Amino acid sequence: MSIKIAIIGAGGIAERAYFPILVQKPDVEIVSLYSRTQATLDRITSQWKIDYTTTDMHAVLDSRPQAAFVLSSNHSHFDICKLMLENNIDLYVEKPLATSAAQAETLAALADEHKCVMEVAFNRRYALLYKKAKEIFEGHTIQTALVQKHRPESPHVNLFNQYLDDTIHQIDLMRYYGGELEALSTHYSTLNNHLIGAVSIARTPEGGLVTLVNNLQAGAWQESVTLHGDGMTVHVDAFRELRIRYGDHEEVYGTDRAGKWIPGLRERGFEGEILHFLDCVQTRQRPMTDAWEAVKTQKFMEDLVVASGDPLSSPDNSWDKVDRWGDS
Repeated sequence: MSIKIAIIGAGGIAERAYFPILVQKPDVEIVSLYSRTQATLDRITSQWKIDYTTTDMHAVLDSRPQAAFVLSSNHSHFDICKLMLENNIDLYVEKPLATSAAQAETLAALADEHKCVMEVAFNRRYALLYKKAKEIFEGHTIQTALVQKHRPESPHVNLFNQYLDDTIHQIDLMRYYGGELEALSTHYSTLNNHLIGAVSIARTPEGGLVTLVNNLQAGAWQESVTLHGDGMTVHVDAFRELRIRYGDHEEVYGTDRAGKWIPGLRERGFEGEILHFLDCVQTRQRPMTDAWEAVKTQKFMEDLVVASGDPLSSPDNSWDKVDRWGDS
C-alpha cells in the first residue's frame, strides 16, 4: 500500500535532495505540494510532474496525507508542525526542528501525545562513511575528537544563527559520536558585522574532549570528523574517504573506491534518512533521529552559544538565513 504524503516547501533543498527520491518511489503518492508562491509551483509542476499543488495550507490538510515532509524555512517550522501534528499527520522535518529548544520540546511532546512518527533530518547520521566510522569506533573511548565545518562565505551575522542554521549538523555529530556532552567554552570572531569563525569545546561523559571548529573564510567547503582514543584514529573526510589509523597500519574506505559508484544522495545520507522515515511510518517504530533527539541536539547547541556569552537570538530578532540551495 502506498503512503500518501504532502511536501511543504519547494525551495532548493526540496529540488536537489527530496524530489529526486520521492517522485521515483512507487510506494509513495504525493497528494499535495505547498509553496507560498504560485510561480514556484508552476515551475515545479512542469519540471517534476507533481500535479497537486497549493498555496493554501488548509488545502494540504484537505488532501488527507498520512505523512508530511516539512522543507520550509526554519522560522516557519513550529507553526506548520504544530498544525500537522494536531491533525495526526506523521512528520519529517528538515533541521532544525524549530528556532528554539523550547519550541522543539513542545513539538516532541505533541508528537508523542498524538502518537505521530516524527523524524528530523540530521542526514550526517545516515551518511555512509559517518555511519561506518561509528561502527568501527564502537567500544572505544574518545580521548579527543575534532569536528570541522568550513565554508568560503560568511552568510550569518551572529553565532546563534550560524550554529542553528548550518553548524547544527556538526553539533549533532558531536553527540552522535560523543554522547551527552557538557559544553565548556565557545569563542568566535566577526568581521564587518558577520561571523567569520568559531571554536567550541565540550566534554564527554567519560572525560574526553570534543572540539568544534567552524571557519567562514575558507578556500572551499570542507567537512571532517577525527576521533582519537584507545590506540586508534578514525578520520572522515566528508563524504568520500574514511581512514583508520593504528600503530602499525592504516585502512582506507571510500564510496568512490575503484569499482564502486554510489549516488550522491545515498552517500550523503539523504536517501537513507528518507527511506528510514517511510519505513517508520509503516512500522510505527521510533526514528533514529526522532524529535527528542533533535531536542537534545538543540539544547546542546544553545549551551554552546551561551558559553560564548552571546544571546540565544538573532540581532533585533531578525532572521538572516541564507538559502544555499536556491530560491524558496
